[in-house]
Amino acid sequence: MPLELSDLPPELLPLILKPLVARRDLYAVCLVCRSWREVGQRLLFAHVRLFGRDLAIAPLLFQTLADNAQLAQLVRKLEVRVYPLSLILKDRLATEWLVIRMIQNCTNCEELVWTRKGALTDRVFQAINSLRRLRSFECNAHTNLSPGSWDADHFLRLPPLRSFSLILPDRNIANILPSFFERQKELAPQTDWAGTMSTDVLLLEEFSVLCRESNAINDTVVRAITPSLANSRLTSLAFAGCAKLTGAPLLDLLPTLPHLRHLALEACNLHPCFFISAAPSLTHLRSIKLTHPGPRHPTLTAFFPALATLLQSSTNLTAFTLYYSGASSTGQREWPVLPLDFVKSLAASVGPGLRKFEVSGVLIAVEAIEALAQSAKELRNLVLHLGADFDLPRLTACFAPLSSLRTLHLLSQRASVSADDVLTLAEQCHPTLRQIGYRNRVWIIKRAYYTTPTTTGADEQRTKVSLGPYDLPWWPEALLVVRFYETAAAFGAFRRNRYGAESEVETEVESGSDFESPSEGEEDEGV
Repeated sequence: MPLELSDLPPELLPLILKPLVARRDLYAVCLVCRSWREVGQRLLFAHVRLFGRDLAIAPLLFQTLADNAQLAQLVRKLEVRVYPLSLILKDRLATEWLVIRMIQNCTNCEELVWTRKGALTDRVFQAINSLRRLRSFECNAHTNLSPGSWDADHFLRLPPLRSFSLILPDRNIANILPSFFERQKELAPQTDWAGTMSTDVLLLEEFSVLCRESNAINDTVVRAITPSLANSRLTSLAFAGCAKLTGAPLLDLLPTLPHLRHLALEACNLHPCFFISAAPSLTHLRSIKLTHPGPRHPTLTAFFPALATLLQSSTNLTAFTLYYSGASSTGQREWPVLPLDFVKSLAASVGPGLRKFEVSGVLIAVEAIEALAQSAKELRNLVLHLGADFDLPRLTACFAPLSSLRTLHLLSQRASVSADDVLTLAEQCHPTLRQIGYRNRVWIIKRAYYTTPTTTGADEQRTKVSLGPYDLPWWPEALLVVRFYETAAAFGAFRRNRYGAESEVETEVESGSDFESPSEGEEDEGV
């Protein structure tokens, strides 16, 4: 007897539909029948996000969740990266009250991202403080905007958090941070998710600060919060754009973080000797993200030797990111270069365990890429910045040893590389490659396999073969057709995820309305 989908146990339906991520697919699921609608709504509203092109639908979403508490209770993660800020006071207040009702209905929300400049107000923050299940909070932390001013004391009424991210914090936020962490520390024994009671230990696991060459987060602030962060469960720590933050308070903080695995120190005022002094405290580090001091910085000669010393101690490292985004005093771009000796030292120290390697704004030679690829054969995500002059065939051959490569993005000043050249490069890579980019273009890769074509006159016919996963190593590559296509959503998602986060990029791209899969006819042709 043939088995119908309706004959399956109902508890299997959520597992069957779980791989669907695109909004249009989940909308269609909700229209099938009542049982499918219930499952589809849970998947559709579990993660609600508004970004980029979603500004037009933001008021409709706010209204839906404000008027339907049952749907709002399905929301586990809410991302508001765009927000309709009307210049008319009446409309702005109406939107604000709509948002307050929505937040109050999202009683099960655990992760909240509220980054649109000017979207926070005192009344909105009061609604956020009512989310007692909130465990992750990211916000634009500038308190004195018009519109959107609010009181930093609202932070003191947040529930105990596991993840806390501040974007562009001002002096008011810097002043409240010591009290905020003390309050979080007091709440920790009341809410120990591990099931064991602990006293006087902060439960925070991730803390990040993103500034723009600001003096707000400086040595004084970090020293003030160090007693609260010490001996905590912090696994991820990031400071970016903190122009007055030196290594002195960090050398006091890092030895007190036994669980730290991910560290990002970008555009801070660090002397190279900091890396040597911090190395004994970072032996368990899994990822590090740093900025290049600049091609004319007085400490440049000591930077790479000191960084190599740190890497020799961090043998568990799986991700390395280095970038440079500055400009010279003349206003013209100068590109620093990644020394070959440093790349060889990195490959010898952490190469076998490396999964992600990213350099942008720092030029790397093909010879250095060859040295890296020979040692770091398990690389999954790779971002490289090439000069204007490089040997493309030699570069293409570099990627042959990388049998796990998933995403590859090449930055360069050379504009003569065509889409056909990129296609050739993609075909030369291992079949695990799912995304490739060159300069400001990004392609999602789809692979199809065909039997040997039979030709009748001028017409060529191909029969598609169902082979399961596209990366079966035994299938003849001669029968492989690579189909890759470019979307603006792919490039936007790629940059927002700071390169190489392929699972997040694919989810974001596939959920966008402007991302369409190629038709059957299109799949028969390689671009």
